[in-house]
Amino acid sequence: MHRTRSITLLLALAACCGEASAQADALPNAQWRRADTTLFDLVQNGYTIVAVTSAPSRDSASPEDTYILQRTNSVYRCVETREATRSTSPLRCAELVKPYSD
Repeated sequence: MHRTRSITLLLALAACCGEASAQADALPNAQWRRADTTLFDLVQNGYTIVAVTSAPSRDSASPEDTYILQRTNSVYRCVETREATRSTSPLRCAELVKPYSD
């Protein structure tokens, strides 16, 4: 039951928060902070992929896959844009953080 609620919450976060970009880092109340880590490193460090979504990229017609990873109280998302069957850009990962205000 608890795991189902966590997955539902994570899916809602992924859907409403859009892509992990440098622009999001510039906003004072950003909930996602760009991370210099890889999907591989996160999995190697005990993070579990709890959700995957796929949708057209905002910038092009290429599909965009979003991976949500969780370990205890820490959440990351990694976004991959791909052309047909191959990746066209490196995965961009971001950590969910408490937003701050001025």
